[in-house]
Amino acid sequence: MVKQLLLLLIIFCCVACSTKHNSTTISNVRIINVGNGNVGPLVDIHSVDGVITKIAEHDPDVSGGDQHGFDSAFVIPGLWDMHAHPDDPEVWRMSPTRESRDKMIPQFVLNGVLGIRDMGGSLDEIKRWRTMRREGQLVVPEIVAAGPLLDGPNPMWDGSVGIASPDVANQVVDSLLSEGVDFLKIYSLLPRETYFAIAKYANDIHVPFAGHVPYTVTPTEAARSGMKSQEHLLEILKECSDYDSLVTSKVFDPTKYKGVEKYVATNEFMLSRFDTTKFISLLNAFKETNTWICPTVSMWYKNAWFEKERVSDDSLWQYLPSYLKRYWTTDENDHLKNRDNVAFIEVKKKLVKLYGYMIKEMAERDIPLLSGTDTGANPLCWPGVGVVNEVVMLNEIGVSRLKALQSATINPVEFLGLDSLGDVSVGKKADMLILKSNPLDNLNALRDIRGIFHDNKFYNTEERRRLLELTKSF
Repeated sequence: MVKQLLLLLIIFCCVACSTKHNSTTISNVRIINVGNGNVGPLVDIHSVDGVITKIAEHDPDVSGGDQHGFDSAFVIPGLWDMHAHPDDPEVWRMSPTRESRDKMIPQFVLNGVLGIRDMGGSLDEIKRWRTMRREGQLVVPEIVAAGPLLDGPNPMWDGSVGIASPDVANQVVDSLLSEGVDFLKIYSLLPRETYFAIAKYANDIHVPFAGHVPYTVTPTEAARSGMKSQEHLLEILKECSDYDSLVTSKVFDPTKYKGVEKYVATNEFMLSRFDTTKFISLLNAFKETNTWICPTVSMWYKNAWFEKERVSDDSLWQYLPSYLKRYWTTDENDHLKNRDNVAFIEVKKKLVKLYGYMIKEMAERDIPLLSGTDTGANPLCWPGVGVVNEVVMLNEIGVSRLKALQSATINPVEFLGLDSLGDVSVGKKADMLILKSNPLDNLNALRDIRGIFHDNKFYNTEERRRLLELTKSF
C-alpha cells in the first residue's frame, strides 16, 4: 500500500511539474486535416497557455519557449472514447479503491485519448477527477459525463436511478441536471411510457439524451423521439427481423426455452429473419433524424473471441487495475458466462459479422459514427488502447480510414459541440498527438505516438512510458 501511494504521488508531481513554460513550439511536423484527409507541408506549431497561436512554415532555427522538434512527424487532434466507464457501476461489487481508479484514468491520455464521454458512473468521482485535472494533480482527459444510468423500477446495475413511473420523469431529470450532468444516459429496462416521458421533457428543455434503446422501444422510435446517439447497435436486429410481431403471432415462441438456450434460439431466429429492406428503412430514419451511432464493435468482437484475444492482449494486462484483473475473469464477469457452450459462442460470432455489415452500410450512407469502447466492466476493452482497436476494426469491416479516424476525432467534438477542439488550427486548444507515420496510410500508426500535448503539457515517448509504468498494478 505504501509503495502504491508513493507511485501515485510521483504521478501527481509529474503532472504538476511537467512544464514550466506557457509558450510551446512543436516543430517540423505535418498537420493532417481530419475533416478532408489532406496532409499539410512541414510546419512549426506555436501555442501559448495551451492554445494554438501560430502555425508557420518550418524554420530550422526556430527559437523561444518550450521546444519539441520532430523529423517530419504527423499531427492529429487528440482521440476520444465516446463510450467509457472509468468508474463502472458494474464493478462496484469488487470494491475498487480510489487509488486504483486513479491509476486507470491517466491511461486514456497516455495512450492518446484526450477526451472521453463517461456513459454512467459516480458523478462525484467525475467531479473529483475534474478538480484534480484543473489543479494539475493527475493526468485526466476532458470528460463529458452522464452521471447515473436512467433505468426501470428494478435497475440492472448499482448506482442507477430506478424510475418508478412516467409521472416522476421530469423530477428525476431536474434533479440530475441540478447535480451537473452533461446529458442523460438511457438504459435498457426503462418502461416504454417512462422512456417517452423522459424524451419529451428532455426535448422540451433542450437536454441531450443518449444510450441504450430500451427493450420496449424500437431504434426507429428512439431516433424519432430525439435520442441523439444509440449505443452498441442494440435492438436493431430485433426491429429488422420483425421479432415482436412474429412472437405475437406465435411464429416463434421464446417461452419454450430457458437461460442460455433462450439467448441462442432467439438470436438464431432473428438472424434467420433479418430483413435488409427493413434495415435500410431504419437507416433512412437515422439519416432523417441525424441520429449518431456508437457501435462499440471491438467490444462485441473481444467478447466473442475472448480466449484468442486474451492471449494477444497479454502485454496490456500489467496496466490493468487490480479490481479489473479480478473481474475480467470467467469466475466473476457477467459478460464471460457460458464460455463452454459452443452454440452460445457461435451465435455471438454470427452477430459480430452482422454488426460489421450494419456499420459498413451506415458509413456508406454517411450516418455519423462515434468510436467507443465500453471500457470498464467489459473484458479486454482497454482504457486508451481500446479506441485504437475500435478505429482499426471499423476500417477492417469496410469503413474508410478517414471516416474511421473521424469517428474518434472530429465527430465526437461536433457531436458534443466543443468548438475549441477537433482540429489543429489557430485559436483551437493544442490537444494533439504527434505520430511517427500517417494514420491514413495505416491506422495502426495511432499506436506509435511520439508526443502528446494536453492541458498545456507535453509528454514525449520517454515520459509517457515512465508514467505508464507508474500506473501498473503490482
